[in-house]
Amino acid sequence: MLVFMSNPRFIPERYCTFSSQLATTIGLEEAVLLQGLSQQLSGRSESNHTISLSLLMEEFPFWDRVKLEQLLQRIVDLGMLPARPTANPLIWTVTEIPAPRDRSANALEAWSPSAHLIDLLNLNHGLTRDFILGQLKTFERVGDPKTLDSRFRHHVLATWRRQQQHPAFSIKEPVRFDNDWVPSEDAKEILARTDMHPTFVESIRPEFILYWKERGGAPKDVNSKFIQFARQRWARHANSIQHSTVPERLNPAWRPNAAVYETLQLSGITEAFADTVLSEFVVYWVDSNEVHTSWNAKFLQHVKYQWQRQQEKVSGRSQTGGGTSPADRTKDRSISDDLSDTSWAG
Repeated sequence: MLVFMSNPRFIPERYCTFSSQLATTIGLEEAVLLQGLSQQLSGRSESNHTISLSLLMEEFPFWDRVKLEQLLQRIVDLGMLPARPTANPLIWTVTEIPAPRDRSANALEAWSPSAHLIDLLNLNHGLTRDFILGQLKTFERVGDPKTLDSRFRHHVLATWRRQQQHPAFSIKEPVRFDNDWVPSEDAKEILARTDMHPTFVESIRPEFILYWKERGGAPKDVNSKFIQFARQRWARHANSIQHSTVPERLNPAWRPNAAVYETLQLSGITEAFADTVLSEFVVYWVDSNEVHTSWNAKFLQHVKYQWQRQQEKVSGRSQTGGGTSPADRTKDRSISDDLSDTSWAG
């Protein structure tokens, strides 16, 4: 319950007046002090543009000299009053007394960015307070006061980007991707480290370009994609050399590759033994004029069969006893029978 006192002692002898719109824009304390400054400077001659802190402390006894200096500097920073301190700590000089203006225009002119906006620009973009406030000189304070913060933010960032020419805001030219496209030097160097011949890289380039052109253009990581594509094609190419899919006749100078001997060694068969049956194998298949896709596999089968027969001879388990049929005797079997027989595989 509010009780209004009629005692004159509770009624202040004088009031501090200020513009509520101006207080909303620049702050309550600044608006109060600005009103007091207008009263102090009114009627002064051109040669006496000074501000007395002593008079201000009498008019506003709830502020000390340090507080008044802080508020004065704030008003100066906002561009509302061109003043500066003098050698006398209690006197500030005013270089120019602003002409009277209507309150709404004065409020817009006195507007300054909020502390929140300044902190935001500093944290997100590293802009200093001096740089931010320095853009007030070129900022047009018009329109709805509620949108001033947002518009000023865009104004400051636009000025900063023009001055700094920050690479993050530059628009990169799209990657040129046509029939003349070639992988970067870094990509070529990476592929060269895998012993991939440059002629092979060049041979698969048109296929890669066609593949991505049919899908709308180059991917963002086009060089990485090309490295992956080249490695896949190179592995397929190297594999096709070792394992031909085209049936061929046996060359009289043919010799098995190293993988055949390594496989035989896993079965306990020496390379020397394999070489003893190599000539017979080559002569037979050259004379047969047949074609096969893998002579290595054929030779591997032949060597294992001959090795098994030798082991049986050493153990005396074959060609003994009265139940031997002509098909079991070595002299009655042809090399074709031996090579087509896969009983050893069981």
